[in-house]
Order: sequence, then structure tokens, then C-alpha cells
Amino acid sequence: QGATGALTACRLKGVEHEALCGSLSRPLDPARPEGMRFDLHFAVLPAVARHKKPDPVFFIAGGPGQSAIELAGPLSRLLGRFGQRRDIVLVDQRGTGRSASLDCGPEPAALPLREQADPKRQVQRARDCLRRLQALPHGDLRHYTTTLAMADLDAVRQAMGAPRINLVAASYGTRAALEYLRLYPRQVRRMVLDGVAPADMALPEASAPDAQAAFDALLAACEQDAGCQTRHPELRKNWHVLLESLPRPVRVAHPLTGRDEELLLTRDMLLGLVRSALYSPALASALPAALDEAAAGRLAPLAGLASATGP
Repeated sequence: QGATGALTACRLKGVEHEALCGSLSRPLDPARPEGMRFDLHFAVLPAVARHKKPDPVFFIAGGPGQSAIELAGPLSRLLGRFGQRRDIVLVDQRGTGRSASLDCGPEPAALPLREQADPKRQVQRARDCLRRLQALPHGDLRHYTTTLAMADLDAVRQAMGAPRINLVAASYGTRAALEYLRLYPRQVRRMVLDGVAPADMALPEASAPDAQAAFDALLAACEQDAGCQTRHPELRKNWHVLLESLPRPVRVAHPLTGRDEELLLTRDMLLGLVRSALYSPALASALPAALDEAAAGRLAPLAGLASATGP
């Protein structure tokens, strides 16, 4: 399968035990195997039991864009029960992590909030990023597809000599896992899909309705909970008042520098902050208090919740 070397012992951040790391040389364009190639990196968390099962567990990360190997620490604990008798395999899909990375890096953390929130700057940054990626030796972006990534995944399966594998996937990874099942049905023993994104779901079109449904459910849950209703009796009303007051200037502390900054809060910015917090039940539970504060002109709690989800 074009292995660039046998599995070698390695240490992965957050993993207590020694892991094994390897790579395969893969064509960027399978129709031109003699053309540009890249190293597909993967890691194996070996089974604990002396007599392990022959069907490893492959974890497929989300995003798209997450590195599976970088998630090794939390996954070693989350999938620890599987790892008793089965190897856990983490493959950095093409374009992610160590495998022909397509990463323009985050915004400078200390950038003023006004600049971070400027839609024109965001569009220009995306265009600049696209140009930088296309200039890379592996920058033909036509070949970073889910179908090709799953062919890469099966190459790892073959290199490991596993007749069948189990798949665990989350978010976008569930779409990739379903594509693997479509392509290689005989190689799949079991699948666990968390947060399914089926192939017929147009993600950009679904994100807004799904966020709205989640937010409506949050408001309804607060109204039906005696404690929440007592603490936030006018939550729905305050939300609509807040929306109708936009755009308006607000002052908020920069999460890194701590300095107060003034920016123009728009409807899109507010909805983006709320949507970020809805990703986590723990953060969403704090939204009623943060929204009441925002309605009173204090945006810091809501901005803090949004930033807690990461870049």
C-alpha cells in the first residue's frame, strides 16, 4: 500500500500508554498515481488485552478538518472500553493534521474585536487563505473529497491486515463513515454514529434551521422549568427586544487582552454568538442568564460563552 515505513513507537499528547505511528504514501489524484503524492499519517492505540480481537476500531473525526490524531488524548479515555480488546486507529484524513495539511491558521488572537467581526475582512481572509492553499505542492483542492478520503482509510485497513473494521464517527465524520460503508460494505462489522450528517443533508442549508430549532427548544424549556422561569421570567421578550435594538454600539472586554473595546453589534454577530453556545448543553444552560445580561447592555457573558467553544 505504499507504506513509508513500519509502525514505530510514538507518544501522543494526552495518551497514557505508548502508541504506534505510521504513514502510507498516497496519490493526491488516484487517476494519476505517478503524479503528486502525500504521506497519509495514522496512529494506533494498541489493545490492552494480550489476545486482542482482529477487528480494530477506526475513529473518523468531524469538521471536516479535524485531525483524528490530535484528538488521541480524549479519545483514549472516551473509547477506552473498546480499547481493552481492540486496537483504536486514528487516521488524519487528507488535508488535516499531519496529512497534506490545508490550514491557514487562526486569526491573531489579540486582533481587535471590531476587525475580527468585520464581514469584509472575513471574506478577504478566506480569499487569501484559498490562494495560499492553492500554491502548496499538494494544493489541487479538487482532490480533497470524502470519497477519496475513505479510499485512503481503506488503504490503512489493508496495510494493517484487518479483514473488517468497526467505525466510530462524530458530526461530519458520520457522513464519511456512511460513505465508507457505501464503498466497502463487506469491510464494516459495526458502526457508531454520533450526530448524524447523512449524505442527502445539505449542511449549509440545514445549519440555520437546526440552530433556530435548538434555540426555540431552549426558550420553551426555560418557560417550562420553574427555576428557570423564576430567574428569567421575560427571557423571550428580552430576546426580541434585543434583536429589535440592533445594530447598536456595545462595549465588551477583549477575551485575551482584557481591554474594553467598542464595536457595532449587528444581528448576524448576535446570532453567531448564540449559535456557538448552542453546540454544548453545558454552555447552552447558561444562555438564559447571558441573554438577559445582553438585553441589559452587558455583552461579556454571551461573548464568553461563544469563545468557550474555541476558534
